[in-house]
This record gives sequence, structure tokens and C-alpha cells, in this order.
Amino acid sequence: MRILGLDIGSKRIGVAVSDDKEMMSVPIEVFNNDEKANKNLKRLIKKYNIKKIAVGLPYTLKGEIGPQAKEVITAAKDLLNDPDIEVEYIDERYTTKIPLKISNRLPAKKEIDKYSASMILSDYLMMRKKKIEDNK
Repeated sequence: MRILGLDIGSKRIGVAVSDDKEMMSVPIEVFNNDEKANKNLKRLIKKYNIKKIAVGLPYTLKGEIGPQAKEVITAAKDLLNDPDIEVEYIDERYTTKIPLKISNRLPAKKEIDKYSASMILSDYLMMRKKKIEDNK
């Protein structure tokens, strides 16, 4: 099963997708967080036959859900209003800092968002794999 990873920002949404074995994450796209965002997400969900989405949640440095995290949860609920899609949230506190360090190598600064989404999804895939291994 392929899993979608999202980095939802107030201006843009970064998107990554896993391979069908859930081993790796590939950054695929960035689109504006506007009235077309839902249509763009539905297109990707259909294209990759997505049943699960990992959404990065910007916890505070204390690990709490602050105003920004609440905005992401609200945006995710508005965008992903499909009962057939399972949505899980993952801590994204440091996922933008690493892509920012390599941003001088990227063709456009907005590309950072899809790499952040890929890091969110990679973290999720590792946590998922560990959970499965721990339950064996």
C-alpha cells in the first residue's frame, strides 16, 4: 500500500509518496494551499490509490499542540474529508530545518515543502515498521 505524506503550510502543501512496500519516501509535488488544494489532493489520492496519509504536525518545542498545530489539524480535516482515508499525525518539529540546510542546492525555495513532506513520511514509515517489529 502506498502512503501519502503531507507538509501542510498556510501558503503551500508539500507532498511525498511511499513506494508500495512502504520502505521509502519520494518527494513528488508542491501546490498552493488555496481553493484548488482539495482537488489536487484528490488527484494524487486517486493516482497513487492512497488509503492512508501521514500529516506533519508542528508541535511546540515542549511537545504540545499549540495554535499552529491546531490550524494544521483543521486544514487536514477540511482537505481530507474522505472516510475511506485514514489520517495519522506525526511530529514534524525539525523536518523543515534539514531541507533548509540543503535549500541552496534546490532549483526553487518552494521545493523545500516536498522534501519536508518526504522527511515526515520517512519518519512515519520508520515508526510504523518499528511498531510492527515490536509486535512480533
